[in-house]
Amino acid sequence: MEYISHDDIDGALSQVYRQYLTGHLGLPQPLLRHIDSDIEVGISHYREFTADVPHVHPMAEEHGYVLRGSVRVRILDGSNTEMEFTEGDFFVIRPGEPHASKNAADTVVLFIKTPGVNDKTAVEIDEDTQRWLSSWD
Repeated sequence: MEYISHDDIDGALSQVYRQYLTGHLGLPQPLLRHIDSDIEVGISHYREFTADVPHVHPMAEEHGYVLRGSVRVRILDGSNTEMEFTEGDFFVIRPGEPHASKNAADTVVLFIKTPGVNDKTAVEIDEDTQRWLSSWD
């Protein structure tokens, strides 16, 4: 059995906004050792409004569980479908589904990616999505 303590996780998240807990990570974590695993699991704490780089995972399925705050996701398949997820919501983004996301200040998300490979590929976005990502509103 391997584990990472609550104190160690909180200590790391007090210094960085994202901490990976498990996965086959290409780079070592600067503050906390991770557990090697076929599934990538981590926690993001967005202290300020943050827009993530729009991307797609060609192979991996991305799961998110909102522990606190709000996340907005826009699917970039031409439909520009938008969803807002708040505390207690769980969402899945399928492989090949290009998306953009933004996070309200003080949002905490547990994320899981399977398989745990770094297949994140940035995607180009239009002006409307650029504006959408520029603020929470």
